[in-house]
Amino acid sequence: MNDRCTGYRPNRKLVHRVRCRRNVALTVLVLALLIGPFVRVLGAEDPELTRQEIWKQKRIEKSKNLHQDRRSGLENAMLYIQREKILQRLSAGWNGWHPKLGGLSTGSGFAGGLRYAPSLARGNVVFETSGAISTRTYQFYDLKLGAPRLVNGRLFTEFYSRYRSYPQEDFFGLGPNSRRSDRTSYALEDSLFEFTMGVNWTRWLATGFRQGYIKNNVGRGTDRRFRSTEQVFASSEVPGLDRQTDFYRTQAFAQVDYRDEPGNAHAGGFYGVTFSYYDDRNLDLHTFRRIDAEVQQYFPFFQKKRVIAFRARTSLADVSPSQSVPFYMMDVLGGSETLRGFREFRFRDQNLLLLNLEYRWEAFSGLDMAIFGDAGKVTRRRSDIDFKDLKTDVGFGFRFNTIKSVFLRIDVGFGNEGKRIFFKFGPAF
Repeated sequence: MNDRCTGYRPNRKLVHRVRCRRNVALTVLVLALLIGPFVRVLGAEDPELTRQEIWKQKRIEKSKNLHQDRRSGLENAMLYIQREKILQRLSAGWNGWHPKLGGLSTGSGFAGGLRYAPSLARGNVVFETSGAISTRTYQFYDLKLGAPRLVNGRLFTEFYSRYRSYPQEDFFGLGPNSRRSDRTSYALEDSLFEFTMGVNWTRWLATGFRQGYIKNNVGRGTDRRFRSTEQVFASSEVPGLDRQTDFYRTQAFAQVDYRDEPGNAHAGGFYGVTFSYYDDRNLDLHTFRRIDAEVQQYFPFFQKKRVIAFRARTSLADVSPSQSVPFYMMDVLGGSETLRGFREFRFRDQNLLLLNLEYRWEAFSGLDMAIFGDAGKVTRRRSDIDFKDLKTDVGFGFRFNTIKSVFLRIDVGFGNEGKRIFFKFGPAF
């Protein structure tokens, strides 16, 4: 119907409001059509739930790509030795035959040989013999025959003999002030025959005595890098250099040993003292008495995975004014078992004091690591044995081992004469 015909005239303000509302509605509808899909995507998931799903997905993907951690070549080798029980097989031997590695004088080079030790009478009889030769022609042969469990284990007895030929032993002179520049070499050959008898008072306490005979010979050193000892030192300075003698040796000893495994101790201790009398049989120049004492103590923690090991040792000679101790029978400092920051046989004299301290920990099964410190001195007079002017060194090491023994030991020592590296088959102490 025409507004003109009816005479109706709409309210302009009302029309304007209607049109505004219609335009707003159209605008909202267009915006909804344009952004609606994005609103649905963003609002479809809870933000917190999304993070959980992301981490879950990452864990699933990681589990599908798991791989074994890479090991070093050394660790793989040690694991193989442990898994195949290589060391146990070597230790067990074959029909009484065992490989013999090391065990000769420090500085002899790599030594190898065989040891024969059959099982006899369920361990009530011991028979052992061995021989070894080194890359520097050092030789060692020995024989042992014993009965360790007489009278229900109360008594023990043993016969032992040994022959050694060491062609280039180092000698730097006597006393704590000997010089590296005076290094010489000499050849040592000796034989020992001795008989031992003792009493096992308890499982850890034993006492006994030994009677033996020692034959000695000293000659020209074969190390071409250095002069022979008699070319540098006079016989008046070095007892026993020009002439050697044989000895009757009588010893009395007592020891307390409650270490868990003597070949690879992690707990317990060892305390030993030996009184010796050396009777010069040929020259009447070298009769003397000596007392040797040693203390070892092991402090374990963390189920024996960590160990603090301590050793103290002393050797004190008692010599009459007209007598002297031959230089080749004096105790020495320097090398893999005493002062590891110094060369082998670096210090030598009639009396000795030695202190060793180690902290050991298990790196992984079959390998222990260690840091250590050593201190010691040698003196001509017993009264000079004290804690003043000690030679010292520090270092670190590796011990490849089984439960019962150290198979290979590597020590790196640092002293005021430089760095020393030692490879030995056996424990430090």
